[in-house]
Amino acid sequence: MIAVRVGAAVATVPRMSTRLLWIALVTAACATPTNDEAADRRRRPDAAVPVADAAALDSGASSGALGTVSCYRENNPGATCSAPSVCCFSNYSSAHNGECATSACAWGTIRCDGPEDCGGGQHCCSHAIVDPDWGNQGYMLACQAAACGAPPLDYEMCHAGGTCSNGKNCVPAYGNANDLPRTLYVCK
Repeated sequence: MIAVRVGAAVATVPRMSTRLLWIALVTAACATPTNDEAADRRRRPDAAVPVADAAALDSGASSGALGTVSCYRENNPGATCSAPSVCCFSNYSSAHNGECATSACAWGTIRCDGPEDCGGGQHCCSHAIVDPDWGNQGYMLACQAAACGAPPLDYEMCHAGGTCSNGKNCVPAYGNANDLPRTLYVCK
């Protein structure tokens, strides 16, 4: 007989059952924790994790766009959304398919796709939302008074053949800023 302490209880176990007891204890020790918060910290977040709005992070950002924005979908590359709708785009495929919405987006939000969507000389900027623990959580494309941040996390948005306020060239996002939908253009 062997005495085994499990929590506050002490049990005596015949020697033959000891091996089975150890297997049960090892299995229990490796089981998923019952604390949901601890389990959440261990797994990589899904793209559908709610993210902070970039406008809240950047005091120079406006609350919306003035015009129509590109909302690329593989089956409809020329799709657009008109204000007050925004284009919500996903990260589930390399195409970053989008859809028009009036509610919060899970991954990427397009409120503007070039300077014409912004009033009063503002810039249309792509801003990566980065969490120090989980990494890139999505993108917000919105108007702001201040100059856009630097690549690879931030880009000034433009249209093909357009000009960039930072003196750079207007190039397709596809091949240059691959986390953004293919129909967009960035200053690089």
